[in-house]
Amino acid sequence: MLRSFLRRLLAGLLLLGLGCAPAWASRQVTDMAGRQVEVPGQIRTLYAVGHCIPLVWAIAPEKLGNNRPMPEGARRFLPDGFFNGKRSPGSGAMELSDEELVQMAPDLIVMEAYPGAAERADRTQARLQIPVVLVDQDMLHYPQAFSFLGQLLEQPEQAARLSDFVHRYLDPIRETARQIPEARRLQVYYAEGPDGLSTNPAGSAHTQLLEFVGARNVARVSNVPGEGLSKVSLEQLYAWQPQRILVWTPAAERRVTWKAIVDNPLWQNVQAVRNGQVLQIPWLPFSWFDRPPGSNRIIGAVWLAQTLYPQYFRLDLVKIIQEYFQTFYHQSLTEADARALLALSQPRHDG
Repeated sequence: MLRSFLRRLLAGLLLLGLGCAPAWASRQVTDMAGRQVEVPGQIRTLYAVGHCIPLVWAIAPEKLGNNRPMPEGARRFLPDGFFNGKRSPGSGAMELSDEELVQMAPDLIVMEAYPGAAERADRTQARLQIPVVLVDQDMLHYPQAFSFLGQLLEQPEQAARLSDFVHRYLDPIRETARQIPEARRLQVYYAEGPDGLSTNPAGSAHTQLLEFVGARNVARVSNVPGEGLSKVSLEQLYAWQPQRILVWTPAAERRVTWKAIVDNPLWQNVQAVRNGQVLQIPWLPFSWFDRPPGSNRIIGAVWLAQTLYPQYFRLDLVKIIQEYFQTFYHQSLTEADARALLALSQPRHDG
């Protein structure tokens, strides 16, 4: 009888140990750059680097441990949880320093997969002794990114909701864009920097959205690695003669770049300016086009497709914006909120 009791006790202890194992056991995952990474069995808090912040917030907001400097007005369109209790970089930086990261002590670091990112991830992992995984944020690979993070962060249902949004809205946009005749494809310039004379050419991650919706990037300049921002001249713009200009600047709320273009008589020799076709890219809570070139571009694809090609698309922007914010930002918007965001693309000289 004693022997039988001991066997039952040992079996019970073994089951108890197995039941507790997932809370502390590590596991091997293959990230989206093909790297084998050992991660904790339970990920409670993670650090998302730059472009990955909107993506991680969409998948698992309770696990995101950091945010980044945000533009004025962003709080209106994000839940309090995006700000409260989140670690922000000091000294106006966009990313946490090593010292800040050590203090934060995340279970995991999520970085964007880009050329050369694997080496950076390996160095960061070795230096900080924190596992680093890479996520592909190419416009064509968002469902795979959602699936990867959904499994990693134990949020497969939310990942499926995000993928469903992409399949319902972006897949048809991409298919329709492919069918736009060459003669009807708009020539677009992406104006960056305070004077509007910096840009990124076709092939850059920063302008992928243009090709996605069927537009032509007029910039014929070298693709600068990293953040890009190739310098151009007005003479080049006179030669390119874009039909539309999309404007981005960190000071979007002051419309610095938009004013620099539309108020400068020298820009009037450019077709898009002369015809009143200079669009400020909506920037709240993140830019809808770029910087960061993350999952925030998904709503940008809907907005840009409808804005550039109303003859090819019949999209209810207000409804889709409300759905996007609920699904990706976990924030309910009123119809007035959605219309206010759309109005950002049409600045006024007196406002």
